Amino acid sequence: MQELDVTPDRLAGTWHILCSTFPMWLHGGRTDATFTYTPLPSGSSGASRMRDEVGYRSRGRRRRILGVDTRLTERPGTVYRWRGRGLLAALSSEWEVREVGAGDAWAVIVFSRSLVTPAGADAVVRAEHLTDRGVVADALEAGARHQARQVPGFTHQG
Repeated sequence: MQELDVTPDRLAGTWHILCSTFPMWLHGGRTDATFTYTPLPSGSSGASRMRDEVGYRSRGRRRRILGVDTRLTERPGTVYRWRGRGLLAALSSEWEVREVGAGDAWAVIVFSRSLVTPAGADAVVRAEHLTDRGVVADALEAGARHQARQVPGFTHQG
């Protein structure tokens, strides 16, 4: 498999989770899940960083989980360490971009377990490509390669 170099600038923006292995997205209580990445200045070590906001709807209200991702440059490929903010500051996990679609329209993110979450995979599509049937089909196919199932409530928007 070719190693990817997916920088914070390439990840910047909002991504919708289309399929996942993560129980939080598959049980239907949390819907409309998104990741929003915003590049930050490099840390003291010089490693690339970005703000990481996970958004979702639960019981009719929009919720969010905040963290910071730091690129682990000593690892091959595109690996980041997520560290929670606020009450979640003690939590961390590693994640990697395993696949990207043409024009970075979709991606597959594989993540390690944390103290409170299992390991898994998400297939995500940029917000501006949700109406593109070809992009969505490619992302769903990529997710299936990682045993990810379509999340409840996702319907094609185009």
